[in-house]
Amino acid sequence: MSNSAERRAKQTIRNLIFSMLATLGIVALIVLGVPRDDSSLIQRIDYEKVAQSAEGSLGEKVLSPSVPDNWWSNAARLEKQLGLDVWYVGFVTDENQFIGLSQAFESNASWEADTLAGNALVGEVEVGGLVWEIYPTRKPSDPPGTKEYAMLHRFGSSTVVIYGTAPESDFNMMAEAIALDLGN
Repeated sequence: MSNSAERRAKQTIRNLIFSMLATLGIVALIVLGVPRDDSSLIQRIDYEKVAQSAEGSLGEKVLSPSVPDNWWSNAARLEKQLGLDVWYVGFVTDENQFIGLSQAFESNASWEADTLAGNALVGEVEVGGLVWEIYPTRKPSDPPGTKEYAMLHRFGSSTVVIYGTAPESDFNMMAEAIALDLGN
């Protein structure tokens, strides 16, 4: 191979390496230079305001427990489940764990079974003067599912189920808040 042919062959490899470095540099600038929003995209919901509206449309009291200031609601709505009116509120605790509250009006055993599918009754506990049935999950998962732990209380023709991934102490706080909301 002549000197000029050898030089041209080396030039091609050298140009390939330079173009790859330039491309990697541009990609690095784009990745590092483009601002990203690190805030939560889940909006906070004023569940107490939504509860007032739900009470107006239902004509019945919906649960709107007072939670600690560092907890927040990510959802609040009135929905139909198995033909029943159900009030739902989702809470995020201070440890970024989930507690859901579902209150069924004119509740029945089918709704309870559907809501607690995958959980098994293991006993009862009294919190805030109310008796709660305890339903831990039958199959713990990692990461935890949305119903790793659940508590159920019946009052009048309604049933409330609180469930989620939070520690038991947070469930007890929620049960206390519900007891206060019910006037106990």
